[in-house]
Amino acid sequence: MRRYLSIYSLLVIVPVLVAVYALVRFTDGVGAGASGPAGGHGGDTMYRLLLATSVVVALAAAGGALARRCGQPKVVGELLAGLVLGPSAFGAIAPGAQRWLFPEAIVPHLETLAQFGVVFFMFLVGAELPAGTLRRSGPKGLIIGHASIALPFLMGLGTAWWLHAHHPPVHSGTVPYLLFVALSFSITAFPVLARILSEQRLLKTPLGATGMTAAGVGDVTAWGLLAVVIALIRGTSPFSALLAIALVTVFAVVMFLVVRPLVARAVRLAEEGRVSRVGLCAALVCLILVSSLATDRMGLHAIFGPFLAGAVMPRNSPLVKELTSRIYGLTMWFMLPLFFVTIGLGTHLGSLGPGMWLTCLLVVAVAVTGKVLSAASAAAVVGGHTRNEALALGVMMNCRGLTELVVLNLGVELGVFGPDLFAVFVFMALVTTAMTGPLLRRTLRTGGTDGTAGTGGGRERGEDDEDDPLPGPAPVAGAGAGH
Repeated sequence: MRRYLSIYSLLVIVPVLVAVYALVRFTDGVGAGASGPAGGHGGDTMYRLLLATSVVVALAAAGGALARRCGQPKVVGELLAGLVLGPSAFGAIAPGAQRWLFPEAIVPHLETLAQFGVVFFMFLVGAELPAGTLRRSGPKGLIIGHASIALPFLMGLGTAWWLHAHHPPVHSGTVPYLLFVALSFSITAFPVLARILSEQRLLKTPLGATGMTAAGVGDVTAWGLLAVVIALIRGTSPFSALLAIALVTVFAVVMFLVVRPLVARAVRLAEEGRVSRVGLCAALVCLILVSSLATDRMGLHAIFGPFLAGAVMPRNSPLVKELTSRIYGLTMWFMLPLFFVTIGLGTHLGSLGPGMWLTCLLVVAVAVTGKVLSAASAAAVVGGHTRNEALALGVMMNCRGLTELVVLNLGVELGVFGPDLFAVFVFMALVTTAMTGPLLRRTLRTGGTDGTAGTGGGRERGEDDEDDPLPGPAPVAGAGAGH
């Protein structure tokens, strides 16, 4: 033992002591370098970022769990958690503590992580679109889906004209402002609706399938319209807007006609063991990021590329389900809570005066009336549904959720929404999402139906009880949707 101690002292302790002596002797002190601007600032920023993200993730998880206990989708609780951490609650009660938890130095880092969360969320949305059901839906899903956009868009256009006089755009022109605000009234949150229908055992019923099909049609249409509106806002001339739309159209064609079969073949080879699964998963993640970069450079926005990348994924592949499961966990449990808190930091409900709260009520009334009336009327006209089932379909289309928040955040980035109007529409998104579940339960219970009347179907109990709208291994949206 004495021999080992001697060797350890000679080879380890002596060099360490010499190194410490040299540092003390030839510098101003051990802490001199660390206390400099660069070292101290970087360490402090990392520490504050880790602290803030830990609080955000924990509070978002608690808010989501509480929302589920109250019969609400997790997104309602997570958004409320973000609002609580912002100036509307925490900042109003303890502004010094709120500024300490979210100093200006870390806010850009939070926003960057949040934007990556949105990118991967859009990939999950594209991967979970019920492509098979959309192809087989026939005219019924198309009519209900497009009707749930057309009338809300028209009503939103009229409301936008009135809002323009009182809350003009920050940077955008009048026409893009009107179009963007009108489109904000037309959004339906496909993933959150899937979660609500799953909780109420409606996802695999004919009524639930019709609702999901209509929401899918509306989702695809709304993203297409949003691409046009963003091209108009970001384009310096009508020609540049048309060029951006043309480039993205070509990109979408290439994705479906070229990339899709290549991905399907590569996935099949990986599942047969002829190609590295790890390497292919890395390549697919690169495809998501490169697609995001491509649509952003084409003059639209980074969210469209991941959506297309998700849409071209093979639907029944175990490898793709494994990949989406891994992306889902990091996205939904870490990055998207940061997105909610960035929404909360930019939303100050306490600053809204009586006039703005009246505007809130007007916006909510227009949003609910347009969605419910249009979808219910379309469902009644196409036939096959009772009055309560038609009303239930209208309630389904009124769900906006996280998709609406993504669109509203784009509005802030593009200079369409100022702080007050942004807060109004965030409030509208929260209210319309929260009312979907209770109204759906009440509508179907009042009509004495479980969602199968007039359709000859039955609920399947004990299935689709996943906690979230887009789980990878057993996707809720895919179940019963023809994947």
